[in-house]
Amino acid sequence: MQTTVEAVKVLLKDPSTGTYLIPYLAEAAKVDKNGNEITGTYATKAELTNYLSLAGGTVTGALSVGGGITASLNGNASSATKATQDSAGQQINSTYIKNVSVNGRTITFTRGDGTTFTITTQDTVTTNSSNWSVSNGTNGWARDNSTGFTIVWGSASAGGGVWTTFARSFSSVLSVAFAPWDSGNYSWGNNLNNSGFSHHSSGSCKYIAVGFS
Repeated sequence: MQTTVEAVKVLLKDPSTGTYLIPYLAEAAKVDKNGNEITGTYATKAELTNYLSLAGGTVTGALSVGGGITASLNGNASSATKATQDSAGQQINSTYIKNVSVNGRTITFTRGDGTTFTITTQDTVTTNSSNWSVSNGTNGWARDNSTGFTIVWGSASAGGGVWTTFARSFSSVLSVAFAPWDSGNYSWGNNLNNSGFSHHSSGSCKYIAVGFS
């Protein structure tokens, strides 16, 4: 017959005094009230010593989280670690532009680390409300787009028969006017065609040519 706890208690109890002769031994619990095995379900106090508490606590080593962390973070950029690379792995301060400046036709770009590079734009050709296209510069031109009438100007170098090319070719050049400039004391030309002329002078000259293009 199976010995029960109550049977053991009766055997160890003094009937005259109602006290137990020796403490009886109760069998240690092996399962909880729901039938779950205690040793395989619950952790001991010693086993929980190195776990972070749900409220407060400090992690002193590396924290490894397999499923990621969802949390509300407080703070701002001044207290956060600054990013050094973009999403493509490029170094931010040596890749991205923080400033752009313009001086005439030269555009200067400054990177985040202070290094710079420049580009030079082409001469600007614009069309104004009077239907003229203009190319600015020391050697330039202006053209009436309605009629094709064109004015070309520029400089010619000193020398005997130095070829001077127009800033814009004519389809029909009509005339060229020029005069000594700087140190020259005479200036004349020949071999005029739609592309340019030969210049003869003891110094440089300035000229204006007119025609159609």
